[in-house]
Amino acid sequence: MTTTDATTVSTSVEVDAPIARAFHVFTVEIGTWWDDDKHILDAPLAEMVFEPFVGGNIIDRGTDGSECRWARVLAYEPPRRVCFSWDVTTQWQTETDHERASEVEITFTELTPERTRVVLTHRHLDRHGEGWEGMRDAVGSGWTLVPLAERIERANHLVGRVLPIISDDTMRARLAGTANYTAILLRATETFVRPAADPIVWEHGRRNMALAEAGLLAIVLPVIDDTSLAGIGILAATTEDTRAIMDDDPGVRAGIFTYDVHPVRGFPGASLP
Repeated sequence: MTTTDATTVSTSVEVDAPIARAFHVFTVEIGTWWDDDKHILDAPLAEMVFEPFVGGNIIDRGTDGSECRWARVLAYEPPRRVCFSWDVTTQWQTETDHERASEVEITFTELTPERTRVVLTHRHLDRHGEGWEGMRDAVGSGWTLVPLAERIERANHLVGRVLPIISDDTMRARLAGTANYTAILLRATETFVRPAADPIVWEHGRRNMALAEAGLLAIVLPVIDDTSLAGIGILAATTEDTRAIMDDDPGVRAGIFTYDVHPVRGFPGASLP
């Protein structure tokens, strides 16, 4: 819903997203929902950037490398408020006189942990000087947050599935239950030549199954594309113990595999579908 009074235009929408998610999509992901026809570049738009700090800019970049910095970030208070200048003249060109710029403030209010009200207020439109009423009428009919809500809704639907809305409280609770693991990146060496290496690969696979049965190898993923990366594994062991396990792997001992280990965190009980 959009409302207009003498020098102000306001519009609002409710979105199915936690407050922090709504704030992020409006700011950092602004280019994913902002209307394509609401830019003042001469060239076709390549990207739209919101610099997330006070003193930053909202920048339109053209496919020819040109830039239009048409707004200055005046307030940045995640996840509840952001405000930027409207450095646009009544002729829809970039305004260089900051005294002749209006302001756009957006507030975010948590309705539930999974739903947020977003209110946009475009104020001080009279600062644009002669002809400002035309700008007020134009932005009054143009401002809408429906594309923001639609972008969030689209992001909640992927590959034929509806993604559940994860609140900040749910995230914190789940993150508190993470545990330490070790990730392995297994790589084939130049001596890995098939079919000569197949008997060694068989014994490597046998040992992986034994590690899985013993509760040590939580996930094993042989890589099936044509690269040197041969497999990915997650072990429920320290990096030191994982190196000892891998140094005794049949493929590593035979020289057809080498490996890297990385300490990681994960969710106990996570499994492949």
